Formats: sequence, structure tokens, C-alpha cells
Amino acid sequence: MELEAFFQQVKKLPVMPQIMQELLTSINDENVDLHQLGKKLATDQSLGANVLKMANSAAFRGIKQIDSIEAAAIRLGLKRVRSLVVAAGLNGMMPSKNFDQQQFWSQAMYVALLAQALAKSTDIEPEMAFTCGMLHNFGELLIASATPEEAGLIELSLETGETRVSAQRQTLGLDYAQIGGELARRWNFSPVITDAIEQQLNPMDFEEVSKPAVLIRLAIFAHHALNAGLSSETVANNLPAPLCEVVGVDKQKVTEFIADAVEQGEQMVATSVA
Repeated sequence: MELEAFFQQVKKLPVMPQIMQELLTSINDENVDLHQLGKKLATDQSLGANVLKMANSAAFRGIKQIDSIEAAAIRLGLKRVRSLVVAAGLNGMMPSKNFDQQQFWSQAMYVALLAQALAKSTDIEPEMAFTCGMLHNFGELLIASATPEEAGLIELSLETGETRVSAQRQTLGLDYAQIGGELARRWNFSPVITDAIEQQLNPMDFEEVSKPAVLIRLAIFAHHALNAGLSSETVANNLPAPLCEVVGVDKQKVTEFIADAVEQGEQMVATSVA
């Protein structure tokens, strides 16, 4: 199935909070009025409450409790608030039926935090890496909501030992990265985000390599390795060298960053954003 044919059969796209779409469209704009951003967030009660809850979680907060959306925007700054809006907004877009919300949330959050951690030893903005990582698998949302029967077949294939990407390609002729990249393009996301989502599975195959996509690839590798029980130091030492060279990841520096990301991940995944 080609991308155009897939989207033609999609009757209803997931509903994205307007403020989240605005932030992802203008991700390179550093002149956003934080007071206005706070007011806009306050008009979306569910999203605002989730952002506030995450801002006060152990992974993000400072010493003082943040009691309002405007205070969160001013104290945390635009880049951090954008990250929280994306995380909270993505959580609200998840299908309610026949979809493992906890697994999706955990995967997105850990990859985002690990991409952010790896970016700290490069010239890539860590909060940008977090945002791209948080959105890396949001094509899964469209597969689950728009093609539920095919999504069921994909899940059955996983039980036979098939990888998710392989199962998606066999069932749909497409994978979540292609679908997510095209959805991001149709929603007018920044090209930085669109390219990161689209290239994440094979970033080195593209003529113009997306560095955030490389970070996502490295973060996914780290996530799988950590789940297998490897230590942060072992994971750092075994990150694929060619990918590390492209983005300038320093293996000697990132062990501590990875350990911190794991701790943050445990705190954030435990935070209910329902």
C-alpha cells in the first residue's frame, strides 16, 4: 500500500490539541510569548492539567511547587514547556480501544529521554531531541485508529516472533516511520521533526541525514539494550560507532547521562497523565 492510498482510506485523523500543533509548526521560533503560551494552555483544561502535573513530577520540577500554567511556562522556559506539551498532548491522542497505551507511552518517553541524554554530548539541542524522540512512534497511533483490523493482524504476527516493522510492512506495505513522517508533513510540523520521524529506521540511507533521526536510532538501541538488563556503561560503550560519529556522541561522557535518563524515565512513566 502506498502512502497516498493509505491516507485516502483514513476517514478520521487523530485529534491534536491546537496549541501542540502550533508549537510543532513553529519549533524554531524562539520569540513565543510565554505569558500568551500559558494563557493558551490554560484554555485547554485537560492538556493544561497534564502539563502542570508533569512539570511538578520529580523528573522535571525544581524546589518550588508550580501552581499555574503561566508559572510553568515562565519558570521552565519555552523549550522545556514545548517538550511537556508534546508529551501530554501525545498521551491524549492515544486510542482507547485495543491499544496498549502503557507500552506506547513507556516506549515514547524512554526514547525521548535517551535521545535527549545522548544529545548532551553533541551540538544538537537536547529539548529538540526530546521532542523528536517523543514523536518517533506516533505513526503507531494512526495505524491503530485508522486500520484496526490490520493493526490486529500486526499484533498476531508479533506473537510468532516477527518484528513490528517487518509485520507492518508485510501487512500494510508501510511502516510506522513512513506513516508518522507523512502525518507530520500533512500537519505542517517543522521539517526537522518530519525528517527525524521519517528517517529514524535507516537514517544513513538518506542523502541529507537527519541528525535527530540518528539520535532516535541510537536511543532505540539503548532502550532495547537497557531492557535486556545491560548497564548504562555497557550500553554507552556499545553504541553503534558509525551513528555516534555522524552526530558526535562522546561515549565516554554519555554513561552518566543515560543513567539519569533511566531514572527520569521511571519517574515519568509512573506519572499518570490520563
